[in-house]
Amino acid sequence: MVNNEFLEPFEQMLGEVFPPAAVRAIEAGASDTGGGEAAMQAVEESGFLDALVAEDAGGAGLAIADVAPLWMALGRHAVPAPVGQTMIERAAGDSDTDKRANANALLRAALIAGAAGRLLDMAVAYANERVQFGKPIGKQQALQQNLAVMAQDVVAVRLAVELAASKGWPDMAQAATAKSVAAEAAPRIANTAHAVFGAIGISAEHDLGLYTRAIHRWRLEGGAETLWSRQLGAAVLASTQPSVDWVRETLF
Repeated sequence: MVNNEFLEPFEQMLGEVFPPAAVRAIEAGASDTGGGEAAMQAVEESGFLDALVAEDAGGAGLAIADVAPLWMALGRHAVPAPVGQTMIERAAGDSDTDKRANANALLRAALIAGAAGRLLDMAVAYANERVQFGKPIGKQQALQQNLAVMAQDVVAVRLAVELAASKGWPDMAQAATAKSVAAEAAPRIANTAHAVFGAIGISAEHDLGLYTRAIHRWRLEGGAETLWSRQLGAAVLASTQPSVDWVRETLF
């Protein structure tokens, strides 16, 4: 996975270019943001859009495994601009459409992973801060159970992304696994976050909606869990191998 040499400055840049106020403005199509054009120009100047481009072509020459953490960082900041998509397009060039589709499916899964991690952090912090009947709501056993399941989903999505990214540009099976796992978990993660925050979480002023709207959007982009699960299932059925052997050989 990518080291701090790239991740830390990338996170810092995202925090400066895409603070919550800027994300809201871009979502709303505010004229002074140019629909995110000014933000994308700032990202362009950072050089990160060429992260996947080969070094001899002027890029950083990073592998998919190196860039996946950057994509998750985009999710942590609920970035509404096509930063990851531009990275893929610049590196893939005129390659076949399946290669780009698989990479974009992995991208969306990584975005969901990043946003889901941020939602978990927000939910845990709020549960420890919000006091009802003299004690933090995080002391309630039912809420603890919900947060534990949420944490399991967050880890599962992140691991699915890391697995799919570990072998370079993902093939259909790797992309389908990451996207189906992420898309299937996304509604549960969003619903749990809203359940923890209650009414305050749906207010326009609260940041929670930035992330829950984003993961619902990324869940649907490029096909949700049903589409990718069907492709994955068709590949398993078409194989002469036992299912466990196919999974072991194809994904691991």
